[in-house]
Amino acid sequence: METTPFSLCYLILTEDCNLRCKYCYENANRCKNNYMSFDTAKKSADFLIDNALKHGIKKLRWTFFGGEPLLNLDVMIRFFHYMVDKAGEHNIDLTFSLITNGTIHNKKYEQFILEWYKTIKSVDIQISTDGIPQVQDKNRITANGKPTSGIVSENILKLKMFFEQNQISFNSINTHSVITKDTISKTFLSYKYFRSLGINNISFVLPRDEYWDENDISNYIEQLSLIADFVYEECISAGSLIPYEEFHHIIGGLNKNICEAAKSLCAITPNGDIYPCHRAYFYTPGLKLGNVFDGIIDNNIRKLFFDASRNDMHMDNISCSKCENPECKICLASNFKQYNDMLKCSPVSCAIYKAKWDFVIETKKKFYRLFNQHKYNKCNEMMFFTAAN
Repeated sequence: METTPFSLCYLILTEDCNLRCKYCYENANRCKNNYMSFDTAKKSADFLIDNALKHGIKKLRWTFFGGEPLLNLDVMIRFFHYMVDKAGEHNIDLTFSLITNGTIHNKKYEQFILEWYKTIKSVDIQISTDGIPQVQDKNRITANGKPTSGIVSENILKLKMFFEQNQISFNSINTHSVITKDTISKTFLSYKYFRSLGINNISFVLPRDEYWDENDISNYIEQLSLIADFVYEECISAGSLIPYEEFHHIIGGLNKNICEAAKSLCAITPNGDIYPCHRAYFYTPGLKLGNVFDGIIDNNIRKLFFDASRNDMHMDNISCSKCENPECKICLASNFKQYNDMLKCSPVSCAIYKAKWDFVIETKKKFYRLFNQHKYNKCNEMMFFTAAN
């Protein structure tokens, strides 16, 4: 445990947010007027650099997080330049990502993106937006209850134009959408909507605190099937695997390992407190690991995460040890919040992900039959047709 360094950090630049999303897991924290100062951001950089040097780490990943991190853009920019200079002194590679709700767009933001791209040679921006206006405006509203779909779609198009003007791949932009019970039926429409805006990297996630019955799960799989059929026809029409590679972002991400919270991953709050991950902070403030000013890590709490084995996961009297479903999204912080037990999983979540795993297996078989039928050759520029249809 003491030899496992942090290599990925969620930097929580502020707990303040200009939206009041109805399913937000940050709850009351999203209204707090807590902003990270540059001194705290600087100390966070020093802490991760010292940690990397101690363990021989040559690559660090930072995610700008909130609240809405662009509300603290000035500190973000100053931190970025300080981190780049500091890492350069020690030959440490850096990557950055930004998670934003897409409601803020201005010249300073554009200038930062350009500096980011020229310095790191890559940009990674996740826009948290739920889909078609009917879906977006149902749950993602402003602090005074106004809809946000218009401003978000307008800002996505502004970003697209800016990226094109500066020859930055728009695949650097991805969307992260929450599906709720009352928006399940619009998932396919939302997928096509994002595609119409030029976004290809699209992901859908489920709120962890919402109960879904069998009918909800069935509707969810039906919507995923509609997306799969749409992409299947795109592959045939284009004679290319590229649509599938992009769709794989939705059905892929299969990982049988428990999350890296408190292991390679940590989160740093606006006042410099260190937590196992961003969810652990907002869910269970008692899981604090330390503070960047002290540099002390509570290894007793960290040990709870290290000792959490998939073989020990369970639901009531049912063991998860023999489950072969790698689609299972085990979140230790969510388990702790719901059951006060990191190792106890939600039966509802289990049922959803089992159904999705069955869908993934059948979908992959369908696409692989198509690839084999047309003698797909991955070395041939991702084309799988030997001749035009």
